[in-house]
Amino acid sequence: MFVPELDGEHKEIFVALDDLQTALAGGGDIRPHTAHLTDCIVDHFAHEERLMRAARYGSLTWHKQQHIAARRRVVEFLQRLEQGDTGAGPELVEYLSNWLHGHTRLADRMMGAFLRNQRRGLWKLTFQAGTRPADACDWVDSKGDRFKPTSKA
Repeated sequence: MFVPELDGEHKEIFVALDDLQTALAGGGDIRPHTAHLTDCIVDHFAHEERLMRAARYGSLTWHKQQHIAARRRVVEFLQRLEQGDTGAGPELVEYLSNWLHGHTRLADRMMGAFLRNQRRGLWKLTFQAGTRPADACDWVDSKGDRFKPTSKA
């Protein structure tokens, strides 16, 4: 995706998934691992959604719906685990691993490209036509800084 802070969070989620899988294989208490995984997911989705909202990302609703659906499924797996369903743990790991790979390949790459372009100042270029002479206009660059144009005569 190439947005460093989000890429780091993705890695953290995959590490939490690996830790949960190890704990499931060991037969110990998995609750600390499921709690950590859940925290990673909730925090990461909220972070992405804040960035998209701040950037006025056009596909925010679509992207957020994917997060909502994934959270809902994770909650279902966690409820099954709480009820003693031993198959729910491995199913959770498999589901979330597959979902995350697919989500980062499409939805997050689209968002990442948008955010990178926005940060470079390429995402929006606005021209306003007017009748004032050029030296009476306010000139603003892509960072919002005012400048005076130079003429090449």
